[in-house]
Amino acid sequence: MRDQFRPLIAAVLAMVLPGLGHLTLRRWGRALLWHLTIVGGGVALFALYDVPVESTVSVADAAETAAALPTDVALPIAVLYALSAIDAYLVGRADVAERRRADATAEAIRRRAASDDGEATTDRSGANAAASAATAAESAARPAEVECPHCGKETDADLDFCHWCTEPLPWAEAE
Repeated sequence: MRDQFRPLIAAVLAMVLPGLGHLTLRRWGRALLWHLTIVGGGVALFALYDVPVESTVSVADAAETAAALPTDVALPIAVLYALSAIDAYLVGRADVAERRRADATAEAIRRRAASDDGEATTDRSGANAAASAATAAESAARPAEVECPHCGKETDADLDFCHWCTEPLPWAEAE
């Protein structure tokens, strides 16, 4: 649940302060690049169009100064802010997808190791003995299946690639 909000939070923070959204995603280089691009671009545009810069204390004065900015200065800065927020959102989504892929890979490797070792969770005591013996016989009759970390479909654990998406499975490189 927490991972779902991370990209959105990064995008909002990127709109508040240039590079802040990327900092929350621990992308230090990208954060510095976006911050320098937006701040440097703003300073260059202010100097190019000779926009007077005054220190304002009140919110009303700041809003009045922002309204007086020429469109040639305000529009590029707003576009850079929006691009920074979109980039932070997309990087956040890619991080979440990569984390899920890594978790699925670890789970697939764990399942593969469990099926190779022949571990069976059987309880040989009392009434569960017959049911667990039947379950063990069924699992021995059909090949072990694992979830492909790339496409998410069930595939045969004995193969070194997914027969659905043809991507190599993580344990194929390990062998």
